[in-house]
Amino acid sequence: MKYGNIELTGSLDISGSFTVPSGITLPDETSTPDGSLFFDTANSVLCGLVSGSWATMPPVAGSDPFPVTISYLLVAGGGGGGSSGAGSGGGGAGGLLSSSISPPNSASGSTFTVTVGAGGAGGTGTGYGNHGANGQNSSISYNSITTTATGGGGGSGGNQVGSSGGSGGGGNGGYDTAGGSGTTGQGDDGGDGTYSSGGSGQDAYAGGGGGGASQVGSDGFANASSEIGGTGGTGLASNITGTSTHYAGGGGGGAGYRRTTTAGVAGTGGGGTGASSQTSDATAGAANTGGGGGGGGGYTSNPNGGSSRNGKSGGAGVAIFAYGSGSLNSIGGHESDAGSGKKAHKFSSSGTFYIGAPTDFQIVTDDLLVNYDFANAATWNGSASTITDLQGTHNLSIVSSPTLDLTHGGGLSLDGTDDHAVKTGISYTPYMAEIWLTTDVAINTGTYTDSNYASPLGLGDYPGGFTFGAYTGGMTNETIAFWGQNYASTGATYIRDTFSAGTYQIVANWNGSTYDIWVNGSKKTAYAIATNGNTTLHARDTIYLGKEDHATQSYEFGGRIHNVKIYTAQKTDADVTQNWNALRKRFGL
Repeated sequence: MKYGNIELTGSLDISGSFTVPSGITLPDETSTPDGSLFFDTANSVLCGLVSGSWATMPPVAGSDPFPVTISYLLVAGGGGGGSSGAGSGGGGAGGLLSSSISPPNSASGSTFTVTVGAGGAGGTGTGYGNHGANGQNSSISYNSITTTATGGGGGSGGNQVGSSGGSGGGGNGGYDTAGGSGTTGQGDDGGDGTYSSGGSGQDAYAGGGGGGASQVGSDGFANASSEIGGTGGTGLASNITGTSTHYAGGGGGGAGYRRTTTAGVAGTGGGGTGASSQTSDATAGAANTGGGGGGGGGYTSNPNGGSSRNGKSGGAGVAIFAYGSGSLNSIGGHESDAGSGKKAHKFSSSGTFYIGAPTDFQIVTDDLLVNYDFANAATWNGSASTITDLQGTHNLSIVSSPTLDLTHGGGLSLDGTDDHAVKTGISYTPYMAEIWLTTDVAINTGTYTDSNYASPLGLGDYPGGFTFGAYTGGMTNETIAFWGQNYASTGATYIRDTFSAGTYQIVANWNGSTYDIWVNGSKKTAYAIATNGNTTLHARDTIYLGKEDHATQSYEFGGRIHNVKIYTAQKTDADVTQNWNALRKRFGL
């Protein structure tokens, strides 16, 4: 039943649930009576008109009148395929769970502890007996409740049934063994291995396919003329990221000893293909799908020219969260647009998912020139030739072959030789530059020298931006320098701390006469020095990620760059602190 323009007078007593309609605009205060209620969909709060002004209504103690809903997909690691035991079983897919949770709006700062299970190793060695390993469990823990998806069962490589798990591993053809059992509500059973006696040593063996999230693995097929590995069971499709994607497919069974062999087909959803002793190796389950690994095939020697081929590992699991973008804000994992007003956060490895109010985890946007955030899929997908500026203006061109590393949500992984990204033909003055990075080596004077700088962020002509290393021509023993003033050889602000390998936020912020250097939210007041008293800001014309502009030396940085921001007006200490607090939890800092 629907009503429009209802005015209630007197008292109103409502029991049970009461839903205030959304999608309406804020009513005009002058034409709306005091006491009226309005649900602000942008901020997910209830407002009431008090003395002619809209005010946020406080929640009732112990109640949760407007819960937000977070959908999740949780997939465990897939099982490994069995060894080359004359047609071994494919690995079972990792268990798959899909549901939702409604934490209270008042739980700003609450966390989900996310564990992403690794795929099980494939069985190795000739002959019988080496099962594929089970995949590891994935889990989500929130508010003392843990939800666990069970790792996929390993495929049989000998005279034992396929291992049980989220989905069961396939059975071995050489011993005609059964597939393992799946877990109710998470996956299906593995297929049986099949043996066929041809007499005079002409036996045929075919391993069963590993079970998938929505289908059992098929049995291997063997007769007097052929050996065909079982097909891995089909996984389940999910559109939690906005794109329908299959997860948790079973691995195909291996085949082969003396007959014409055909590899078992991978189950849709990341399963690996089984081995054919005569033609092909098995393949591993796809990363972050929970797919089972392909089963091995062959034996020590094969009269028909086949080879002994081992089973392969299962794919690691994954955890994905999705929610209405106006209902809350969060940080953790790799963020993407899930369509229909939703955001998705994908965890390819273990981490923490932090939830907060819509205003939490907000960076300073005033005077922001560029924002490259590799934890956001809109910045870079790992294959495009262009890195997109989230401010929408200054995109970078990829040079050489950097990769996308999903540690800490995402990072531009650079080899320290020729990988970088660049934007030319712009004009700006950097009042504040901020970079979040991971270095695999210590930052100290013994690592980098003036002939071997590392520059994670280069600004304009040489020297410009951040450099790691000691410049011996006027400054000594510095570890991090920022060249944003006049580019004379001593026109830098620097610090002399020693940094171990790890992840850092490094900021250079103009204070009106020189730059202050910040590291991980702390101003280095005791070490920040403008060596020649130079107070002239230097305009720049280029942005580099991963190198400095120099005619004869590259000064390439090796490591991961996670986030870069440049501001074109003076920022306060409070601005630096706000940016630190907005992102630090992503990095466990």
